[in-house]
Amino acid sequence: MQVNISMWISRNAQIFRSRVAVKDERWSWTYPEFNERIGRLATALKQQGIRKGDRVATLLQNSVEMVELLFACARVGAIYVPLNWRLGEDELAFILDDCSPRLLFHEEKWKERAQNLRGRMENGLALIAVTEDIEASPYEALLREATPDWGHELNAFDDDDLMLIYTSGTTGLPKGVILTHTNIFAQCVNALTLGADPTDVTLVVLPLFHVGGLNGAATPILHIGGTVIFQRSFSTAGTLKLIEEEKVTGFLAVPTIFRLLADTPEFQTTDLSHCKVLLSGGAPLPESLIELYHHRGLEFRQGYGLTEAAPGVTGMGPGECRNKAGSAGRCILYTEVRIVDAHGNDVPEGESGEIITRGPNIMKGYWNRPDATADTLKNGWLHTGDVGKFDEDGFLYIVDRKKDMIISGGENIYPAEIEKLLAGHPMVAQATVVARPHDKWGEVPVAVIVPREGEVETEEFKEFLKPRLARYKIPKEYHLVESLPMNASGKVVKAEVRKSLGFTR
Repeated sequence: MQVNISMWISRNAQIFRSRVAVKDERWSWTYPEFNERIGRLATALKQQGIRKGDRVATLLQNSVEMVELLFACARVGAIYVPLNWRLGEDELAFILDDCSPRLLFHEEKWKERAQNLRGRMENGLALIAVTEDIEASPYEALLREATPDWGHELNAFDDDDLMLIYTSGTTGLPKGVILTHTNIFAQCVNALTLGADPTDVTLVVLPLFHVGGLNGAATPILHIGGTVIFQRSFSTAGTLKLIEEEKVTGFLAVPTIFRLLADTPEFQTTDLSHCKVLLSGGAPLPESLIELYHHRGLEFRQGYGLTEAAPGVTGMGPGECRNKAGSAGRCILYTEVRIVDAHGNDVPEGESGEIITRGPNIMKGYWNRPDATADTLKNGWLHTGDVGKFDEDGFLYIVDRKKDMIISGGENIYPAEIEKLLAGHPMVAQATVVARPHDKWGEVPVAVIVPREGEVETEEFKEFLKPRLARYKIPKEYHLVESLPMNASGKVVKAEVRKSLGFTR
């Protein structure tokens, strides 16, 4: 059977006729209603001249409209490009120039930005606004005036391009990751092995312009007929309220979000009894956070993934997060993982090396970047650029990014190891470690810390680390800051941290 992801909604509309498929602060659609809107939007896209292979971009916050557009693009055979609205105009212009979309759906509040972007494109760009005033919304007008395309004559399947997700660019200019219908199908099947089922009600708090929110959280639940609630933007009180009111059974987030929720006074009083599991990725979970949630009756499942893997690579089963604190789990069903040295040879158990992976979830390549694709995809294996190791039970531990590794006096220092220890200090809310150039040692580690409320002396951190780390790994400086620069995936942008400190690398 050929795979086109829009078929999921058509089939679920027949099976789950009264179940809510998607919901946000404005809309709540059952599967039949959702399917009809997707069909109308597919017709509207065709009327706008969109054909197979054309790119359709969005500049929208989390909303039902964003997933309607994904499935409508799938039905037409177009390529869906969700843009990171947090980027500056120059950064967005770079992406639009790279992928040349024909249509851009945008929030009304970003009308001026959208018009400026259209003016910078050589090939022109049609704009369609999504406004809060439903009756006056050009987007809704398109749907009202179109008859549903029910998808009986699909022309995009399997390895055809489905979406372009642009990497966050923490190590350089963004690259467009090409994900296919098969990639997303494989990701959804892998999610089934981690316990997803049709009764699930998931909350999407991560932005849908990144792979975690879109394919880590939303599409696996829609694949099996569950319900997806979209939070327009994360807020601690708002998220906890939605979890209670919507009887959310689980959601995916990064450790920073879980920490912010735990630090909110409402955390102790919110009814979280329906939550079966909390999925965490993007960074290691501090053991203290695992225990804090455990005492509220909540279980974590830590995982590892990346945009190029659509995103899942490893995950955990019931009870494993506490027993294997700090681990990212084991390979999920349709993935393989190896740890290799600089020559591509497997390293012994317990030793660190580059993580490489393969499976049907792995990207087709980078848009317009054949050299980068060849550097990353070698003999069918995705070279992640992450450093990890296996324990005796096959659990993966992420050591660090290869590009973040600090070489001091010939010794390799992995910042993530130091950051994990600092996260366990009671006065540390958040910490990152970067390299400072050094005349004698080449580089030395420097810690940048967001402290909790109260007086703190930086010497405390050094004394805290002394018995826990080799001397050469202990940061030589400690800078206290009010906040750290974060990208939309919840990861610290280390290049900006180094720049703020005047470090070059």
